[in-house]
Order: sequence, then structure tokens, then C-alpha cells
Amino acid sequence: MLQQRQPLMPATASAQGAWTAGMDATAQPLAMPDQRLDAPFRDPAAPGAVTPRSVRVSRAVLLTVPAGPALGVGVLAHVWMVAAGAAPLAAAVLAAMSAFALYWIALPVAVALAGALMPARPAPLPPKRPLAVAILLPMYGEDAAGTILPAVALLRRLQAAPTGHRFCLRVLSDTRDAARAAEEARCVRALALRWPGLDLTWRRRPANHDFKSGNLRDWLQTEGHRYDAALVLDADSRMGAGTVLRLADELAADASAALIQTVARVAAGQTLWQRLQSVGSEVHGRTLGQGFAAWTGAEGNYLGHNAIFRPAAFARCAGLPHLPGRAPRGGVILSHDFVEAALLRRAGWAVRVLPEADESFEQAPETLAAHIRRDRRWCQGNLQHLRLLRVPGLHPVSRLHFVQGAMAYLSSLWWLALLVLFALAMPVDRARDAGLAGPLLPTALAVAVVALLLAPRVVGVAERVWRGRPTWRLVPALVAELAISVLLAPVLMVQQAQAVVCTLAGRDGGWGPHVTGRPGMGALLRLHRWETGLGLAVLALVGLGLVTPWLAQIGISLVLAAPLSWLVQQDAPGWLRAADGADAA
Repeated sequence: MLQQRQPLMPATASAQGAWTAGMDATAQPLAMPDQRLDAPFRDPAAPGAVTPRSVRVSRAVLLTVPAGPALGVGVLAHVWMVAAGAAPLAAAVLAAMSAFALYWIALPVAVALAGALMPARPAPLPPKRPLAVAILLPMYGEDAAGTILPAVALLRRLQAAPTGHRFCLRVLSDTRDAARAAEEARCVRALALRWPGLDLTWRRRPANHDFKSGNLRDWLQTEGHRYDAALVLDADSRMGAGTVLRLADELAADASAALIQTVARVAAGQTLWQRLQSVGSEVHGRTLGQGFAAWTGAEGNYLGHNAIFRPAAFARCAGLPHLPGRAPRGGVILSHDFVEAALLRRAGWAVRVLPEADESFEQAPETLAAHIRRDRRWCQGNLQHLRLLRVPGLHPVSRLHFVQGAMAYLSSLWWLALLVLFALAMPVDRARDAGLAGPLLPTALAVAVVALLLAPRVVGVAERVWRGRPTWRLVPALVAELAISVLLAPVLMVQQAQAVVCTLAGRDGGWGPHVTGRPGMGALLRLHRWETGLGLAVLALVGLGLVTPWLAQIGISLVLAAPLSWLVQQDAPGWLRAADGADAA
């Protein structure tokens, strides 16, 4: 029956014997208690994680340097507003808000520079004691064949590789639709019959309490004690066998690490949106990931997939309680991965990021509409993290990860408020009377912001050229990615601001499967109705001379929200596929 907890296709007796040969025969099922959020916790089994002094110094420098350009832009904004006739207090407040917002734009520049200069880590020696590794594939209504087949292909490559590590695949279904679950069962049955030697099982939970984190907890409490390590995938994950073996070797070599996260690159997809995301990932995503690994050390983060962890440590230290109150502020922690990493580090384990394991991919949403829907759930989860900032025993860097995650969404509301306040604080007639209608100071501010936004891309291109990786075919695609990003930036700003407001207003976004399909223009006009209306209002105010003409570009982008959304969900042109296909897929 589909509701049963037993695997549909159990492993053979000989395979089970191979698994248990290196394990403690007396091992008991793992308990995974909820962690207390009102008291520190230290795992007695944790060997203790140590971040080298060189990493701590680099961290201090990297987090401090962006304050310089942020303060510079704040001072420039203050001079401009005072000269334009803004009230001194209003000018000071807006200048401080501008500096704060600019810090979060300047920080990725420093991270990218650190990543470009980061030397690659040598691979560890093969471990004396190989690991038993379970590959976990949680599912929640995604296409069965499209999700399970790539994971089975990975398992077959790993079984054929010359390694002492042993691997199996566990499909952990949370699918609610009975027809889709039946398709998953048929797919697994067919694959098990086609390749009888595969250690492949499938199970479906009767109720999907606590979503993905609950799905993994269920597996940890029933099967986790049988394995040294677990590699967790997502429905759209794609990983190379070499990368998985590198992760297993690293975990075996580092007794202090409970979890090692790859820097997932965006796989080249079919639509223009997916291809542009892939290009951006290839050019500046690599350096940002490498820089993140350079300054986090043992205080890395977890992205919920494409990572390997120790089941016993995870069960003892990372059980998530429900937050007090109702969703969206309380209830199930949606962005569970950040919190699990913080709890592991609190307990004395290292959480590392390994950029050298670079055959690690994830699929971008097919359309901008699907991206927005996923982003709303991430926004809700990341804002929940603000409630956890005062949890006792957390490492300061773990708290910083919480702040960074929340600022990824709060900054949109922050920038939207800044635009409105700038328009109110600097009447056009006063600016003209003060001689500021010309381009000098506004241009300087705009150039500073644009330069900071462009810098990670420039660093990424320079790093690729320096390391001899194919680059120039990507440049036209990168220009297209930049142009689309600039046009869509106001649209995403408004959408993220809406997500923040909805979350703060108590509207629960819930949890859903990956969205597929391309909506028509009518659906897109409904999705982007707020941007379109706001854009028309901005253009009207500019035309009436009531606000600065510098807001016209934002108004145009907002008015074009639905057409742009329709454009980026079309199939990518051939020249763009040729640009990224050789290097990014």
C-alpha cells in the first residue's frame, strides 16, 4: 500500500550485509529531540571546532572594509540633500539609511575579492575507514522520473567508482497526491528491476508534518543509525560522482565536521530566465561562494541540499522545535537549514563550505513567476530567523547568517522606503533652485551604487581569465544578464517588499512543490498589478514635475513588469545556449 512506512523495494540481504559490516552492530535507532532555544547545548561527542586565527583576521577585515564605501555614499547623499533644501534631521536620517543599505551591497564585493584570491584546498588522502553513505532524495509532488532518474544515475556512477565508500539511495516521499505517489512507486519499481544491484528504496509518509525537516527527521529516527553519513539532495539537484566522493573523503578526514556544504551552481535550463541565472552563477557565483568559504571557516552555513552530514550528530544537535505562535511568525521553521547549521555549530561541531566540490548544481525556477512564489516562502522563513538571534550559545557568525538572510528581503523594503523618502525630502523646485538639477551629485551617487553592483561580476570575469577558464563566450550572455537584472531589479524590489509586508501582516505563504508551467499574459498582469500601478503613478509624478526625473527609469521598469516576466519565460535563444552550454551545464 502507498501509505505504508516500509520501503516499496527493500534492499537485498547481501547488500544489507555489506552495509552493516563496518558499523556498530549494537547501534540503536537515533533519538532526535527538539533543541532548547532558551539554554545553551554542547554535544559531548563533538570533538570541538576551531577556526584558525588567519580566518578570524580575514573575517574581521572583510566585514569591516565595506563600511568605507557605505559611509562615503552616505556622506555624499547628506551633502546633496542638505544643498537641495531637505531638513537637517531628515537629511541625516536618510543619509544613515543610505549608508546602511549600501553596506549590504558593498559586502559582496569584498567577499568576491576574497574568493578570487582564495587558493584551492588540496584533496584529502583516501580515508582509512570508508563511509557508509545514504543519498537522501526528499520529494513533494515533483515529476517522478525527472527527479528520481538523475539520482539513480548518480548512484550507478558512484557504485562504479574505485572507492571504498558505499552508497545507497533513499527516496523519501512527502507527496500528498495519490496519483503522483503511485507514479513514484512505479518509477522506483521499474528502476530496481532494471538494475537489481542498486540499493534503492522508496517510502511515503502518511502525513507530512514539519515539511522537509520533518521528512529528514523521520528517516534519521528510523534508518539514520545504520549510516556514517547522509548526502541530502533536492528535487532539482544534480551532482557529479567526483564531487560526492570528495565530500565523503572530506567528512571522513575531518572528525570535527558535522556537515559540509557545496557551493551549488545554477544548471543551464530551457528558458531565458534559467539561462541568465546560470550565466550569473558561473561568472560571479563561483567567486562569491569561494569568498564565503574563506571567511566562514568552521562557522559555515547549510543550504538544505547538495551537502553531506553525520546522521548521529545531526540527530543529537539539530532537532527543530516549533516557534511559539502561529505561522508565519511562529510554527514550523520554514528556512530550517540555516537554523540546523547554527545548532550544529552551537553544539561544538564544525560546519564547512567546500567550493572545490564544484560539480554541484541546482535548477533555477523556470519562470520569474515561479521564482517569486519560491521567494515568498524563503522570505517567511528568513524573517523567522530574527526571532532566533538571542538563542543562547549561538556563535556570532551564525547570528550574522540569520541577519544576512533576513536582510536579503528587508533590504527591498528598505530601498523602497528610501526612494519614497528621497522624493518627499527633496522637492524638485528646491533642487533646481539649489543648482542640483544637473547631473553631478546624482550621477556620482548613481555611479557609486552601479559600480558596487557591477564589481562582483567584474571580479568574477577577472578571476576566470586569471585561472585560465573559458570566459569570452560568456561575456555577451553576461551583458544580457546584467541588462535584464537592471530592468527587473525594481520589479523584484516591489515583490520582495510585498512578501515582507504580507509576512509581517500574518499571511502564511505555506510550503509547496516546485512550480512548473509558463503562465499567460493575463496571469502575469494579475501577478504584477501592483508594480504596474506603482510604475504608472511614478511616471505621472515625474511628468508633473513633482518628483525627480531620476525615478523615471524605475517607473518604466515597473510598468514593463508583466511583459518582462513574459519575455524571460520564453525559450533561451541559440546564441545564449551556445554561450553557457559549454561551461555551465
